[in-house]
Amino acid sequence: AKKHNIALAGTCLDILHVNYLKNDKLGQKWVADGIQVTKALRTRVMLVPFFGKGAITAREEQDYVAGVLKELAPEAEKAGVILGLENTISAEDNARILDRVNSKAVRVYYDVGNSTNNGFDPVKEIRWLGKARICQIHLKDRGYLGEGKIDFPAVMKAIDEIGYSGHLVLETSSPSGSVENDMKRNLAYVRTLIANIRKS
Repeated sequence: AKKHNIALAGTCLDILHVNYLKNDKLGQKWVADGIQVTKALRTRVMLVPFFGKGAITAREEQDYVAGVLKELAPEAEKAGVILGLENTISAEDNARILDRVNSKAVRVYYDVGNSTNNGFDPVKEIRWLGKARICQIHLKDRGYLGEGKIDFPAVMKAIDEIGYSGHLVLETSSPSGSVENDMKRNLAYVRTLIANIRKS
């Protein structure tokens, strides 16, 4: 990244798909280690995933995770790193965790696809969470962006309305089999939406 002058959007602690933060002390150690790695890479956001068997659907699991994050938050604050929670729960449940942790170093890594697939309205949730609670955003849908069930013009408008100015990360598939061509297509679509918002 340094050689090609590419900014790193952040890091992802993929090991939490093995050592779940909700019930494995090793998960907590990985987060602590990941904070230092993220700092060393000179980026700010570390994605903290909660999926599959590591999902935090039960209230008790959410409370436990909030307690763990409250312990880790001072270290993240000191390092200038934000722990971004990506999961399948509602904006309200995420906000409840954030309120219990009470740290600017713990925020929501909002994924419009995850939210839609779990029955939530990303436009409403983005507006409700606001800029202060969202550290980064995943844009994805089934197939190409704008051709699935997500209303991306409305999503992008909501993102603009809350004043979010961070990374929009394309977590997209490659329907044609050419990652380069499909990434160009999705990126062009997002840029068109942004240009339309600026015109209006």
